[in-house]
Amino acid sequence: KGFSTVQKTDYILARDQHRLITEVLGKLPHKVYYKTYPMDNRRNADNDPILSDIDCASNMEILLDKVDMRYLISKYSIFLTTCATSTVGWLAMSGKPVIFINQKNNHPLTHDAYVSFSKGLFVFSEDDKDFHIDLRNFLSKSFDEIEKLWKKKYFFREKMIKDYFSEYKDGGAGKRAAKIILNKYL
Repeated sequence: KGFSTVQKTDYILARDQHRLITEVLGKLPHKVYYKTYPMDNRRNADNDPILSDIDCASNMEILLDKVDMRYLISKYSIFLTTCATSTVGWLAMSGKPVIFINQKNNHPLTHDAYVSFSKGLFVFSEDDKDFHIDLRNFLSKSFDEIEKLWKKKYFFREKMIKDYFSEYKDGGAGKRAAKIILNKYL
């Protein structure tokens, strides 16, 4: 409800990635590490066209290893991601600033999730008129300034995490499972 379920074509996805790199990420005053989503079934014989875009950006480096993002979280300070996938959960739970790009035709957030995520994370909608300019301006801020803005979202983020990811932010799944088994069966 409230969004299209039509998925983007490969061409449109590539075009959008190109614009994100050339109009936003490649123009930032910070070093940017770009992690591609691992594709087990490549659909094109050629290399991904965004690789050359990243090579042309002096501030960008590509992470080509097929490593799940959850294993890389400790290495980086701020995260930018798209699509409502498990990666968003890992990043939200990291405690580090997360910028989420909502794409209405590529795994979009539901209306309720959009409202909650906008309060707990930094959300930018790809459909907004000045999307690239607004995102570039935000990401051009200093890390300290982004961190201060991030801290202001703490209580909303805690609620968002509880509502959408885990009531048990601090882990302990094994202890909780053992307690349930002991109480219920022994």
